[in-house]
Amino acid sequence: MNLSSTTERTVSPTLRAASVRVNRQISAAPQRIFDAWLNADEVRTFLFAGRIGDAITSEIDARVGGRFRIVRDGDGEDVEYSGNYLEIDRPRRLVFSLFVEKYAQRDDRVIVEFAPVEGQSLIVLTHEFSLRDPAERSRIQCGWTRALDVLVALCNGALGSRLSDQVSAFRLTPARIGRSERSVEARRCETLYWMPANQARS
Repeated sequence: MNLSSTTERTVSPTLRAASVRVNRQISAAPQRIFDAWLNADEVRTFLFAGRIGDAITSEIDARVGGRFRIVRDGDGEDVEYSGNYLEIDRPRRLVFSLFVEKYAQRDDRVIVEFAPVEGQSLIVLTHEFSLRDPAERSRIQCGWTRALDVLVALCNGALGSRLSDQVSAFRLTPARIGRSERSVEARRCETLYWMPANQARS
């Protein structure tokens, strides 16, 4: 399978409305981090993880034009995240569309870029979206902050090696991820992000 592929880059005008950017340095090679994004077992551990519960389903067709689908249990209601891979350039750049009906995200694009930096790897994630509500922007920012902190723990071995067992047994709470793996942004987000959904909306 050739992962160094791309499609013609087209950007919907709605994607210019807003964006968030999150970055993190990880003590792992870019190839290791890149591959985690296309591994169904690892993806269900960190991608869209947080206040939403355990992954019920994770499906990945790791090719340009291929589709991904992750379903998480959100307080008894299934929340589905899906999209298509628009660009796969291992280990430098990954671009995918994102559709989340529950949050009215229907025309989003996520760009993940990787680069080696002084024996570590820098990951820069940009999420372009059409939602204009500042509260929704904060939710998206906190969500990606949390996901990257879990990815750091995963790549550093803090989550252990038996991921299939941990998907059902490992609860991604602040106590489970050490302070060293949690970014400053994550600690700022915890009041909002770990609040029950009904309280967060009030």
